[in-house]
Amino acid sequence: MTVAVANDNHLLPFTALRPRLRGLAYRLLGSLTDADDVVQDAWLRWSAIDAQAVRVPEAFLTTLVSRLALDRLRAVRRARDAYVGQWLPEPAVLDEAEIDLPGEMSLAFLHLLERLTPDQRAVYVLREAMDLDYAEIAGILGKTITGCRQMMRRAREAVAGPARFAAPSADLAALADSFARASLARDYAAIVALLEEDAVLISDGGGRVRSALNPIFGADRIARFLIGIQRKMAGPLSLEPVVVNGGPGFLTRVGGQAPRCALLPRRRGRPPPGIPDHQPRQAPPPGRCLIHGG
Repeated sequence: MTVAVANDNHLLPFTALRPRLRGLAYRLLGSLTDADDVVQDAWLRWSAIDAQAVRVPEAFLTTLVSRLALDRLRAVRRARDAYVGQWLPEPAVLDEAEIDLPGEMSLAFLHLLERLTPDQRAVYVLREAMDLDYAEIAGILGKTITGCRQMMRRAREAVAGPARFAAPSADLAALADSFARASLARDYAAIVALLEEDAVLISDGGGRVRSALNPIFGADRIARFLIGIQRKMAGPLSLEPVVVNGGPGFLTRVGGQAPRCALLPRRRGRPPPGIPDHQPRQAPPPGRCLIHGG
């Protein structure tokens, strides 16, 4: 039996490309846990081959991770289709060096990608995020160039919408601070003032905690919901500012419980807040929540 041993020819290119590969897998799957599994699987396969025989490691590893992630996406989509309530992507509370997520990466946008078929999502991510041409994408997916162009057109139609809000980071930080103060004070009027009238809250209990099974529509109902759940908490709520999916957010704690995270996605018009509620990946995720500002 021949056993391959990983060496610098394996380790150096893989280490350099790992944030990009992780970002690709996360874009395709919407889950850091699944993305890490895919990247680990890719490493095991990469370390078992003759790396010196690979002329372009980046192209090889991009193809490998794309195919592994697509196989996993097809499998998890069946589970998500049978999921009770609303399924939301997993927020990324990470240092920029840990993951490469060029372009639009908000949780709201990842949620939009759930509208796509696995193949459409792969074409969209490889084209928009990885900047590959259609010939490269066709080779990765085993499709024709014409077929990939058609899937890209359908994907763009599916995720099309008004231009998303892109405010300076200082404005978004100020918004996050205002929302934190309004939430901690349980100030109904202040929360409503920070939300668009047609805001929509979508929550995902992760199968572990209670959550609203159906979306909650309107600033009034959302504000009442956020104040109501605080009244039922077992301890005081605290909010620690962090960066979530490239935007301002919070680590939230209730008493001595493990932290969860909250996010304010970038949207069009005046900046309405969104709160994805999810524990960081160091602990099992009990649930998450997203508010689309409208």
